[in-house]
Parts: sequence; structure tokens; C-alpha cells
Amino acid sequence: MRPAYRQAVADHPMTAPLPLPPPHVRLGVGGVLLRAGRAVVNRASYRQRFTIPSGFVEAGETLEEALVREFREETGATVEVGRLLLARHKVVRTDESDVYFAFALRLISGEPVAVPPEIAEMREVAVAEAIAAPWISELSRLAIRVAAGSPGPWPRSAWAGGEQPGLGTQAFHPDLPPGAPP
Repeated sequence: MRPAYRQAVADHPMTAPLPLPPPHVRLGVGGVLLRAGRAVVNRASYRQRFTIPSGFVEAGETLEEALVREFREETGATVEVGRLLLARHKVVRTDESDVYFAFALRLISGEPVAVPPEIAEMREVAVAEAIAAPWISELSRLAIRVAAGSPGPWPRSAWAGGEQPGLGTQAFHPDLPPGAPP
């Protein structure tokens, strides 16, 4: 969308953003960068486990813009966003939801490193190890598995009071029919 058009739409009374009443939705993005059979993962200083580089979408950003920004902030490298790997929705509380999209990435420039103070550690892990590593979050392992084309069923999770397919209430892979494992 052209910037002038985007601003005109944002300023129009019928499309101008309104304060979000409950339920509130947080929107997050993450990216899988595979290089020579290895996946880039990092650990934020406030987390125990590693994840793929990820973060929240800021007001006015597209999913792609947010992911490029988050990757650069966390690793110092610039990436190009590729195909959608998965989407996940979970209910955090009755008045709050979290929606997350993971994409495949391609390195454009720079060498990924941990960028303090937010990121304490960065690793490149063999895909087979990353898929099975309990020290990497479940959602990140799933995104890595889908990016690498590794077969297997969707994991099941007991989030918010009941077992649900995927990692929360939904898991989706755009290249497959509903119900088919990636």
C-alpha cells in the first residue's frame, strides 16, 4: 500500500484506529532462518528457553515490517521475509488473546549475533537437534520443523483448560489441506 493512501485510510473517520476494548489481541511474529542445515535461535535475557527471533507488531507496522525490525534488533542482521510457516492463536485470559505468525527468512546482510541487552545468547543449531531440543520453545521447534520440511504430526497442547490441536487453539499451514500434518 502506498504511504499517502495508507495515511489517508488511517485518518478517515470510518477506518481510524479506535482504542481496543476487551477482548484485546496481541499480534506477534517470528522468523526461521536456516543456513547450511542449521536454525538460528536466541535466548532473551528474561527467558529460560531459546526461541526463533520474534516479537510483537507495533502500531502501523505490517507483519513483514515487524519481523524485519525484530530480527535486526535481536541479531543485528537484515532478512527478507518469505513464506508463511504457521499461525497460532491462544487465549491468554478471557479478555486477551495472542495471535502469532511464523515465516521463513532469507539472510540479506550481516551476520546474526546476540544483541544485548535484550538478547543474552544466540546459537545456530542443527535442524534435527533443534526440532527435538527441550531448551527451545515448542512453538519455535514447530516452526523450524515446518521450515525444514520435516514430516510429523502437529503437537498437542493443554492450553486454557483443554487439549487443543496445535499450540493453543489453532495451528495452520497454508500449503496443506485442513487436518493434514505438515
